[in-house]
Amino acid sequence: MKSKVRAGTPRNSRGASLRVLAAALAAASGAWSHARAQEPPQQIADTRLSFDIPAQPLSSALSEFARQSGMRVLFAYDDLNGAQAPALRGAFTREDALTHLLTGSGFAGRIDNAGVVRLEQRARPQPIGAEAPIQTADQPQPDSVQQARERASEDTADDAADDEEIIVTGTRIRGAVPAGSNLFTLDRESIEETGRSTVADVVATLPQNFPGSQGEATQLGASDSRRNVSFGSTVDLRGLGSDATLTLVNGRRLAPAGFGNFVDVSAIPVSAVQRVEILADGASATYGADAVAGVVNIILRDDFEGAETALRYGGATQGGAEDIGVAQLLGASWRGGSIMAGYEYRHRSDLLAAERWFTSDSDLRPWGGTNFSGTSSNPGNITRIGATNVVLAIPEGQDGTSLSQADLLVGVRNFQNSTEGQSLLPDQESHSAFAAARQEFGQLTLTAELLASERTAFAYSRQLNANLAVPETNYYRQLNGLFPGQGNLVIAYNLDADLGPTWYDTRARALSSVLGAQYELPRDWQIEANFGYAQHADDSVQGNIYDSGRLNAALASSNIATAFNPFADGSNSAPGVLDGITYESLNGSRTDITTFAVRADGPLWTLWGGALRAAIGAERRRETFEYYSRQRRPGGVTSTAPFLPGDRTTDAVFAELFAPIIGAENNVPLVHDLTLSLSLRHEAPSDFAASTVPKFGVRWSWSEDFALRATWGESFKAPQFQQMLGSTVGTLSTATPTQDPFATNGSTGVLLLGGSNRNLEPEQATTWTAGFDYNPSWLTGFELSATYFDINFEDRIGNAGSVLAALANPAGFEGVFIRNPTADQIATYLIYANQVVGTMPVDGIEVIWDGRLVNLATQRTRGIDFNASYAHDTAFGQLRWFANASYLLQHERRATPAAAPLDLRDTIFNPVDLRGRAGVSWSSEGWSALAAVNYVDGYRDNISTPNREIDKWITWDARLAHTWREDSEPGLQIALNVQNLFDEDPPFANNPIGYAFDSQNASGIGRFVSIELRRTW
Repeated sequence: MKSKVRAGTPRNSRGASLRVLAAALAAASGAWSHARAQEPPQQIADTRLSFDIPAQPLSSALSEFARQSGMRVLFAYDDLNGAQAPALRGAFTREDALTHLLTGSGFAGRIDNAGVVRLEQRARPQPIGAEAPIQTADQPQPDSVQQARERASEDTADDAADDEEIIVTGTRIRGAVPAGSNLFTLDRESIEETGRSTVADVVATLPQNFPGSQGEATQLGASDSRRNVSFGSTVDLRGLGSDATLTLVNGRRLAPAGFGNFVDVSAIPVSAVQRVEILADGASATYGADAVAGVVNIILRDDFEGAETALRYGGATQGGAEDIGVAQLLGASWRGGSIMAGYEYRHRSDLLAAERWFTSDSDLRPWGGTNFSGTSSNPGNITRIGATNVVLAIPEGQDGTSLSQADLLVGVRNFQNSTEGQSLLPDQESHSAFAAARQEFGQLTLTAELLASERTAFAYSRQLNANLAVPETNYYRQLNGLFPGQGNLVIAYNLDADLGPTWYDTRARALSSVLGAQYELPRDWQIEANFGYAQHADDSVQGNIYDSGRLNAALASSNIATAFNPFADGSNSAPGVLDGITYESLNGSRTDITTFAVRADGPLWTLWGGALRAAIGAERRRETFEYYSRQRRPGGVTSTAPFLPGDRTTDAVFAELFAPIIGAENNVPLVHDLTLSLSLRHEAPSDFAASTVPKFGVRWSWSEDFALRATWGESFKAPQFQQMLGSTVGTLSTATPTQDPFATNGSTGVLLLGGSNRNLEPEQATTWTAGFDYNPSWLTGFELSATYFDINFEDRIGNAGSVLAALANPAGFEGVFIRNPTADQIATYLIYANQVVGTMPVDGIEVIWDGRLVNLATQRTRGIDFNASYAHDTAFGQLRWFANASYLLQHERRATPAAAPLDLRDTIFNPVDLRGRAGVSWSSEGWSALAAVNYVDGYRDNISTPNREIDKWITWDARLAHTWREDSEPGLQIALNVQNLFDEDPPFANNPIGYAFDSQNASGIGRFVSIELRRTW
């Protein structure tokens, strides 16, 4: 396309401006000009560079682009008078960076074969008739008046599409970057380079993420497994809990999973993801509740044209975890509109504990650990005869029909492998569909988004232990003549040999839909309205659980046809006895979120450094929560749901300012640019007190190479429905003088409350960060940054502690410990309880202990994030070196304000002090490769006696890919990915669940190899 000349601009003046600028920029980038001339055009288009260009006048922004990209840019200064460029920070191709800088300018840019950027003014509607100017050779000649009208209409539509400005995570203002914030991005290429097949696995490569939160790999060994009944996966920045990280899709909330305590990112197909933006900073002032540790914003692809088919197959070289995936993407565009839709299928087979040495046996003594095998075993252990405690092991190798008392092993205990039959990872199968559509109608743009998924999982778990009470009527006890006339025998027994393991069969369904409208207002203002609906439903069936009532009946039977045999090594009860002895537990939840939001943003006036931009808006969000718990037995289904349904409506208003105080063109000593940002949000939920939180940010560049930045803000996290609406139990008890030094009349009557609390308030946090960015002009492509973060999390929800500690010393337990309560206080606390158990003490209630969940705990987390990268060209292709790390300085928690702080950092099952990932990627002529090392520092097992060290864990990832291109467009790509290249086993940890590793900080999969085929049509 030839350059178009603006009517009224003297051609000789414009040409002089072009020549002067071309010479200046050629000199500025002289060190690069020869290399660029030798670089193939396609490699120029594919190469990613690190850019850091503040918002400023477009002319100076293009000069900075020329310096950082090493390219020459040709344009006329006069044409750009008054034009502003948005900020640009991050890794982009030169073409993408240029497109972003030219947003809204009326110019387009292209890179010619010589590696020179040429600007072209987009066509304007041509005057018709007598007012038409004389056409020049540089201007397109319309064949007719009608064709001129059509071209004007097309160009207007193109302008509308290209004028769309990016909204970056952490702000509601188009074209702005939240000043001072620690924001980084995983783009599509970086996602593919990880070789991971799920969003959860991709985010797990970030050192800022704690992988030990809710996830499929930690579910079966978790103490709160009922909160994640469908084996979902989540993001947990800083290890503050999955509910303290706000996970968004295209800037909007998803319905939470579990008991409403985490967003299940496994519902998002990785093939639909364009990039993942991570704001490792508090952001409640922008997004509302839950954005305490930060925000993970998953941006879906919406601009694809054509078709893309992807196939994936992989598996662990030690066996198990076979992974198969298929994805199809379709997209089309037309004048002013586009549509894209896709589907992804994935199946990953289970990984059994028996397939890894470190999980196959819970007796860890061969590796210097503890025997965590249980004494509820098969064959069992007789622990009591009548009222007498004994230690008698039932011998191995017999069927329980010819067992004498003399055969029993005195003082010996049998042990049962507690990991036998258990899944380390569940079998997972998922179907996901997504779609996005956009259509312009002049100044009005309508958009629609849809994301839907269904995921099923199946896993085995160890059979429940049992203490069997075997009466003298039991057929096999009589047959063996065991302890006649001495009462019941109690046998510590495991039913795995009789019933097999228990199992989980789960289903998770997720839906997110959004309808939006944008309208362009005068003076570059825009108003946007969105209506969204999201739902997440979890259903879980835990089967093959023994029914104690039916088992006791079989134990009491004197009929061989109906009696249970508890004395055998293995299972030796008559056929049919075990039929109907088990039941199924059904649990599930459903969360619905309906949102309506309206936002307006644009420039207010011009400051010294550029346009002061603002955003204002309002939101209404309604959340509903339902939970059920049932038992399906041969006699029917019974309901035992302890939760009330939840309903919360939240109204919010917010405002933001983005202020470029000083710009590069102001020529202020020691201030290359200075930018401030301010956010304020007021959020009023229907079920607890309103919150108003601010956030401030500043970024000061004292040169074009070096910048300092800082933020300060407040955040909050709303109580979960399950914390407010679960059951509350009151227990009447009596404390002895030993337990209560202040007891009167020989004892103290106590009312103890435990469970949920409808009066909970939001958890509060204060967050501040400080850091720097260094992008030296003498080393183009190099970037170094570091950020210090400090999160003080207060009013955390938890139990107050022990009533015995409060009885001994009530200091610090004010508000939850009441001595000598009034009659009104007693009546009030009794009303709080859904049920009251126990007997009223003789002296009545003299102490009330409120052990319900309360806002008492505090948590403090401090640390430093590091990031470095260097992209440069060589004679054999482009290299990009990178290193990311997060170092924790403090991670401690207090159960109550009076309690001593508990240091969680570097302890088993908690975040370690140092995690990192570093590596190098290479690309040249369709080939690409990556090698990366993952580092988890050593830490301490503080629950074993004595404490022991857990070694550091270092693994390597590798990727090799080749793309065959057709007419400079991607065609077929084949990629080989290897995770944990050297098959490094996780370091030994004396894990009480019977694993020889810490599943919260390491993976048991081992080396995983996958191959991917992707074809673009």
